[in-house]
Amino acid sequence: MAPKSKKTHIQEESGFSEIARRFKARPFLFGGTILVLVIVIVAFVFVPAIPNIGGDSRSGNFVFGYYNGKPIAHNYNNFFDRTLRELAWNTGFDLQSDYSRNSGQAYQTWYGAFFRTAIHTAILDEMSNSGYTAPSREIDRLVANLPDFQEEGRFSTIKYNSFDKNRLLSLRNNMEENYIAGKYMEDITTLRVSSAEKAFIGAMASPERTFDMVSFSRSAYPDTEVSSFADGNPDLFKMTHLSRITLDSEKEARQVLDSVQSGRLTFEDAARNHSADADKDKGGDMGLRMAHELFTEITEETDRTAVFSLNKGELSPVMSAPGDKWIFFRAEETPYAPDLSQEGNLGKVRTYMNRFEGGRIETWVVARVEEILDYAKQKDISLSDCIEALKENPEELSFSPLIPSTVTGIIGPVNLNYGNLGGAQTEWNLRLFPNTLNTRDRPELENAVTNENFWRIAFSTPVGVPSAPFTLGNTENGDNLFIVVLTATEEIVTDETSTDYITNFYAMGWMSNAVEAEFNSAILRSEKLENNFFDVFFPLLTSSAPQGE
Repeated sequence: MAPKSKKTHIQEESGFSEIARRFKARPFLFGGTILVLVIVIVAFVFVPAIPNIGGDSRSGNFVFGYYNGKPIAHNYNNFFDRTLRELAWNTGFDLQSDYSRNSGQAYQTWYGAFFRTAIHTAILDEMSNSGYTAPSREIDRLVANLPDFQEEGRFSTIKYNSFDKNRLLSLRNNMEENYIAGKYMEDITTLRVSSAEKAFIGAMASPERTFDMVSFSRSAYPDTEVSSFADGNPDLFKMTHLSRITLDSEKEARQVLDSVQSGRLTFEDAARNHSADADKDKGGDMGLRMAHELFTEITEETDRTAVFSLNKGELSPVMSAPGDKWIFFRAEETPYAPDLSQEGNLGKVRTYMNRFEGGRIETWVVARVEEILDYAKQKDISLSDCIEALKENPEELSFSPLIPSTVTGIIGPVNLNYGNLGGAQTEWNLRLFPNTLNTRDRPELENAVTNENFWRIAFSTPVGVPSAPFTLGNTENGDNLFIVVLTATEEIVTDETSTDYITNFYAMGWMSNAVEAEFNSAILRSEKLENNFFDVFFPLLTSSAPQGE
């Protein structure tokens, strides 16, 4: 990195002194705008050697994307370039290094500059669309107060008039952009928080509860019940072995079917030469399926009845198929009832029930859980102790199938912390609530942090009383759903000092950072943003040859 001149060094100190002063005055509110301000204040401090990736950036114009049609580009000494240099300086990354040996750090540094430039471009675009312009007098004042134009503590007209005019214009434009971006960020990160909202957040902090949690897996639903369901619904699970030919038009499908029926063309050759589906190369063979697995292929019930009634070797009529296609089938075997003694077949029935008959499974599990709760009450022991005792000495009871897979354990202490807003690691690296819900070791808690029913039950059920059984887990996959019983074993009222701290921190720090994080995320999700960073950066990275000193 090239050495800084004495004048530049003075300007740098002045800029960072102003940052320090503002941060001390308003430490929480200033946090949302510090990144924007730092980049611009040091805009004319960094004049080191030019990044060598892809060649000399004085001659390069690398456009990494657009926001609302405005380029997000890296040019010499523009916002992207200045940001890049600042990030490199802060992280110790040498912009003249061999990029092929430091590709990870190079990516992080350049993408960080791209990300900040995208946000900066979006802010300026929004402010321009609103018709906002920076007051000329305010920009004049900011420029006049720069150390470059001071002499004995006063503005020097001589220094100002002797300053390089191109650099002065660039400096003024930079100050104007910074002023506009700073105003925008100050507006969105200093929103006032109502007293009722602060009181609500404070009330969430107290009390804290510790829970004994018992989880009953739906996977304990007995095979006997699965088999019984299959026996009662034979049309869903009969085994079918079909081949198919899929065509783009009804006319073509009827012509191909006629050729197959007349013997002019074998079914297999017709599939290979005319079909438009994934099974064409196998002569149309779809393999062995259960009837319900073909419901997405054969959407009409009358068509399904016709197909599943075919005997071996018979052809179906032409019928419509999803995607504006037309299809006909050949039965490779006459449909038959599945052998449920084969584990794979029983597993398919269970999978179907998890997806489409979850209520039936939960009803059975909840009924057994309630029996266990009554049993524990009769024994005058906690639910967890009852489960562990039954694991050691199982009894022949109706709920016995549940016991081996049941998990007991303690969770907490935790407060009414919907969304896990706090802890040592959060999205904004800030601590709001001291105790969060640990979801790492208990998969059933994966979605509990944003499950209102979980928090309502957890903090409304009296201490020492088991809750009613309720469902937790990943609803997208029935295998990961659990029936849970919570028993609050301890409740601690948080002291007023801690509650006041959380209330004030929420209003003065957490909220501004949350707003800024959401704003940044919204920009990255915006349809106005065209992000071509990966496609532009990596060709430059791979073409960058190792550089000597």
